This record gives sequence, structure tokens and C-alpha cells, in this order.
Amino acid sequence: MRAVSLLFLGLSAVACTKEPAPEISTPAAAAPQAVTITATDFGYQLPTTPVHAGLTTMTLVNQGAEVHHASLIQIKDGKTMDDLMAALQAGGPLPAWAVAVGGPNAAPPGGEANATLVLDAGNYAVACFIPSPDGVPHIAKGMVTEMVVQPATAPVAALPAGDIQLTLLEYSFAFSATPTAGTHTFTVTNEGKEVHEVVLVKLAPGMTAAQVGAWFEGGEQGPPPGLPIGGLSGMSPGQVENFTATFEPGTYGLLCFVPGPDGAPHFAHGMAVTFTVS
Repeated sequence: MRAVSLLFLGLSAVACTKEPAPEISTPAAAAPQAVTITATDFGYQLPTTPVHAGLTTMTLVNQGAEVHHASLIQIKDGKTMDDLMAALQAGGPLPAWAVAVGGPNAAPPGGEANATLVLDAGNYAVACFIPSPDGVPHIAKGMVTEMVVQPATAPVAALPAGDIQLTLLEYSFAFSATPTAGTHTFTVTNEGKEVHEVVLVKLAPGMTAAQVGAWFEGGEQGPPPGLPIGGLSGMSPGQVENFTATFEPGTYGLLCFVPGPDGAPHFAHGMAVTFTVS
């Protein structure tokens, strides 16, 4: 914020005069740490400079030919990347020491996605769980790496409030307002009991969000019913973070591809919504 001058009208002890107003400066809002991750088929390039704990905006730049995301998993309790890979290969839900903390979701080829969140110090895996048309998840093709977050070097700023609140539930999305044309920042809260994600898609005419889910799950056969343009990767219950997206008039959708206890993706249980932006 810029400095703000407050004008006060005072009386001089000698004569009635206007005295100059003192300038009172208000502290500027802390800017998020900017971290850029580059995705290729099938790997990541992380920043060469240290990443510190605190408010962080992560931008995923997709230089690959397939859709990619950067799903962050914090590895706790002295566990290692090898422990995480073994747990993922075993299947089932993540162990308690592996915490899904979001990250940029679904950047299209040649495009970008973003996420703003408060990072804790510690070790993280950055992984892409999106499958190729052959059905093999990108993580199985080597698209996973480790990211170390160093302790904070300054007081940690709070996550700013977006202009649209988006709540994740079993199994639905709840908006505080339908997006209009222009740029919006969504503050996303997982109020469910399971890990959830937000995949934002720009839909082809006449298509729905559920059809996008079926197309990806079916091996991407035929023309795509929509193009992913961002969102947030898997978030654990209680987590809150932001993403920003720009909308043109048209039809859009939100989906969650995270598998439920029965193995079916959440969109198959109804966690898919189609909406119109005017």
C-alpha cells in the first residue's frame, strides 16, 4: 500500500493557523515468494535459488506436449522419497506422514497454472499423477522430484482472501459467486474428509464437466470436450489456498479426479460442475 497522508486541522497556541499534517505510513502487504516450476514430458525443472517457508505463489510452466500438474506432497516424520514411492506403489490412501498440500493443477501444453499457499519448511515431493493416453500416470514415467523448503527468513504473511470462495465437499463444489468474465482469485477450502482437487476446464460448445472426466478416464479418444486451464492439485482436509484464472465468456467446468475409497474418481460420484461465464 502507498503511504497515506492524514490532514488534521489544529489551533496554534499563538494564532489560528493550519499546521502541516504528519505523514503516517502503513506497512505494505507482504508479497508472496515467487517460485516457477517448468514441466516437460516427463520431468520438472525446479528453481536454482532456495525456496523458503512462507506465503508462496507457484507458477507451473508446461513445456510438454501433454497436460501436467505439480502436486505437492510434504514428507514428514523423517521419511524419505524412497518411503513415499514405496507407499504409492503399494496403493491405497497416503500414509499419515505424507500430506497432500495442493499446488498448481492442469496446465495445458504451452500454458501455465498457479497456486498461492503458505509453505512449511521441510521436504516435499513434486509429482504428476495425470495419466498419458496409454493410461500410465506420469509419475510412473519418472515425473517426480524432491523439493526442499528452507526455514522462513522473515515473518510469514497470511494467505490473502480471493474475490470468490470455493468450498470442496464430498462430493461437490460450492461457490460464493459464479465467476464473471475477467480475472478472479479463488480461495479454496477443503471442508471434506478426503483429499480433493480442483481441475478447471474450458468446455467445448455443448459439453459438460462430467464428459471431460469420462474422456480423460477413457484414454483421451476423439476430440477433447474441454481444455484444462488450471486449478489446484490434491489438498488435504482443512487446507486453504488460492489460484487465479482469467475467464472469457463461455462454458466452464470444475472436476475432481482424486479416487475415492471405492477407487472411482470423485467426479464419478458427482464432483463435477458446469457453469456459464457471461
